Amino acid sequence: MPFTNISSDAGQEHFADGMTDDLITDLSKLSGLFVIARNSTFIYRGKPVKISQVDEDLGVRYVLEGSVRRAGEQVRVNAQLIDALTGGHVWADRFDGKVADIFAVQDVFVAKIVEALKVNLTTTEKTEIARAKPDNIAAKEAFEEGWSLYLRYNAKDTAAAITSLKKATELDPEYGRAYAALALAFFRVVDSLWGKELGRDEPYFWWGAHDYVELAKKYPTSLSYTVEALRNVYQGLAEDARRNAGRAIALDPNDPEAHIATAWALTISGEPAEALNFVASAMRLNPTYPSHYVLARGLALFAMGDLKQSAEVFGDGVRRNPDATALFLPLSSVLAQLGRREEAGQMLLKFRPGADQKGLENLPDTYIFSFQWDYEHAGVRERLYDGLRIAALPLAITVTSLEAELETGNPFSQQYAAERLGWFGPAAAQAVPALVEALKVEYLRRDAIEALGKIGPPARAAIPALVALQNEALTGIHAKDALSKIRGN
Repeated sequence: MPFTNISSDAGQEHFADGMTDDLITDLSKLSGLFVIARNSTFIYRGKPVKISQVDEDLGVRYVLEGSVRRAGEQVRVNAQLIDALTGGHVWADRFDGKVADIFAVQDVFVAKIVEALKVNLTTTEKTEIARAKPDNIAAKEAFEEGWSLYLRYNAKDTAAAITSLKKATELDPEYGRAYAALALAFFRVVDSLWGKELGRDEPYFWWGAHDYVELAKKYPTSLSYTVEALRNVYQGLAEDARRNAGRAIALDPNDPEAHIATAWALTISGEPAEALNFVASAMRLNPTYPSHYVLARGLALFAMGDLKQSAEVFGDGVRRNPDATALFLPLSSVLAQLGRREEAGQMLLKFRPGADQKGLENLPDTYIFSFQWDYEHAGVRERLYDGLRIAALPLAITVTSLEAELETGNPFSQQYAAERLGWFGPAAAQAVPALVEALKVEYLRRDAIEALGKIGPPARAAIPALVALQNEALTGIHAKDALSKIRGN
């Protein structure tokens, strides 16, 4: 639970929060404990709450709570571990001393909690706990302030977080967690398209994030491995992402962000069903999880082809947080592919208010979805974009109208129709005969082949015609790719 600041100075909230965060971080590194993430415990800050209610809300057996009083360089810390089932005290202690000794006190508290709960602390876990602590108290306070701001998930607070985190690295140039947190903040600016709002373009934050990842790697922590895994996901390096996320979990098995990073690594490497297990564990560790957990879950379901469930997950996420802009376009794409095009278009307008028709149709070509699937599963990302393209089309354009245009239109409109039929995927199955006829026309052949491939197994009637084309110099490779998709290889 958040330690209460009982100092006369309200400005010491960050110091009390830092004490709480450090204990959560240290205890979460112990493989024998299940520790709820900071985000979910801090919802109780400043609120009167019964321990039994915490047990019911978060599903925990023990609750650690306490208070901090700071006056100048002197500090008093009270802490107690309570059994949530009985309400009884398992352990309690108090520290009076200098602020400079606070890290040693945290180590003592962790050791006593471990002893009280009869958990074995390995040598590796002891080393990781020690490595995470900076020597500079001011740097630690700057980090805590920055991390608290980062967790608010909006442009203004992210900008303020960057300022505080930079201050932390200036005060302690070897502060690995601060560099990793800066990388996360910079990546978020890119994902959320907040660059202009923060006074810079997205490439500045993109390359800045990479620089901070490299600095974080010099002082490895579980957070540095998590952000390295995230960068691997952006690069489509699935195996590297899995390896780095695995290292993060090994160092901090209770870090929900490490579990989410693992989920992304599995999704982009073609194992979305397994990814869902890691999303579930992240949500269990952080019951008040942020919207990017919903994004990971929804896109894993999308990659599995479960469009209905994916739409439900994204829709629930938007209702839960109407400002979760990262969910708007994936939800729009899935709704469009389910045939719910009017709702899909509304989500596009929610993402880009006031856009005209041309602006909406250009959106899929200008929006950059950061995560990259590996080569063998790149079609998942393309389906995501195709759904956006359908969502942006005028409602009057349908599979039926495109099929008619392909059969009777002029060369330009025929090419237009062939390409757009592919966007509809399996829903364009009725147009397979018209697309097979289009294979006979040289200027339509490439678009028709790709459309048939996107339609997939429902286009099996096109197999003989595609087989006849697979040895052609210009289109043979595309015919082979389409055949593979239609056959489900």
